[in-house]
Amino acid sequence: MHPVTIVLIHPTSATRRELSKMMPRRPGYTFVPAPTDPVRWTTGWIRRWLIAVVVVGCLSLATGTRATTVNPPEFPQLVNESDYIVRAVVKSVTSELRLMPSGKRMPFTLVELEVKRVIAGKPPVPLVLAVLGGSMGGRELSISGAPKFAVGEESILFVQGNGRQIYPLVRMAHGHYPIMKEAATGREFMARSDGAPLRSVNEVSRPIHATGGKVAQSSPATAQAASQALTPDEFIQKIRTSITEPRLLEK
Repeated sequence: MHPVTIVLIHPTSATRRELSKMMPRRPGYTFVPAPTDPVRWTTGWIRRWLIAVVVVGCLSLATGTRATTVNPPEFPQLVNESDYIVRAVVKSVTSELRLMPSGKRMPFTLVELEVKRVIAGKPPVPLVLAVLGGSMGGRELSISGAPKFAVGEESILFVQGNGRQIYPLVRMAHGHYPIMKEAATGREFMARSDGAPLRSVNEVSRPIHATGGKVAQSSPATAQAASQALTPDEFIQKIRTSITEPRLLEK
């Protein structure tokens, strides 16, 4: 199993400290010094604001960067590290520049959700996820390997640190479970962030394959696995029976 590392590259110490404050200080995220290798970036915006997600052992980074390793969770960890858990549909996806304490502006993507069902905890109303990165003026900042939200997508989301960390789901892609339908029957089933059907909650701790942040298209192999995948109701029941944190039991 290969852990994933989030690497922050920035030329100024002030902004590096700012971004570091948004990295999750929670179990499953391990801060490590990044290897040294001089890299030159030519695009000014990318030079100023770059976050890369790479596999440990394949890093090629500028001097002075910091990294965070995201370890896949076991299912009880996924559930109980959440601030709240919802079944929701994406209503809108917009970008904005936010003023940071250093005086610099950083792009954020705002994901407005229509909550269909509160599974655990007490989400705010309305619920809008703030994700570091976005597209503005023909330029884009993104977290490679992180799920990208599309309007109309329905998912079960394990939300953590919304507005306080760079990506507001538990262990990034491990907190994102799209709800899909079998083409032949219309039966709803749970998938992982990479589009792989979720047949057991034990599979949440497996590595997630890179798909550019988008849910992969179905294939004959995934279609067969989909027939064995958990339904949303089955997944929700397993979530609720795994809750041990009192905050998740609040109504």
